[in-house]
Amino acid sequence: MDNVELVKRFLKAQNLEQVGRVDEAVNLYESIVEARFDSSGPYDRLIALYDHRARHRDVVRIAEAALAYVQTYDDKRAFYERTRVDAMKAIGRLPQAEPRNPR
Repeated sequence: MDNVELVKRFLKAQNLEQVGRVDEAVNLYESIVEARFDSSGPYDRLIALYDHRARHRDVVRIAEAALAYVQTYDDKRAFYERTRVDAMKAIGRLPQAEPRNPR
């Protein structure tokens, strides 16, 4: 996909999100991230949506993708790194499943 198509997808995803079709928006944002788009918009939206849903592993994944592909200024890169670290800490605070006792 070229950047024009990625921008169109981003705008459509924003519209879907605004009318409450969040899961469809997430799918479009994910396709943009998968294409390694170099602008921060879809990464920021996914981070916010996944953070709101306490999907910390997805926050880490998207923040790492942003660090790898987004062309931005140092303060924004620092934001992605802090976001990644905070989500990793949140993962560490989650209760761990205990193995079942075989009978």
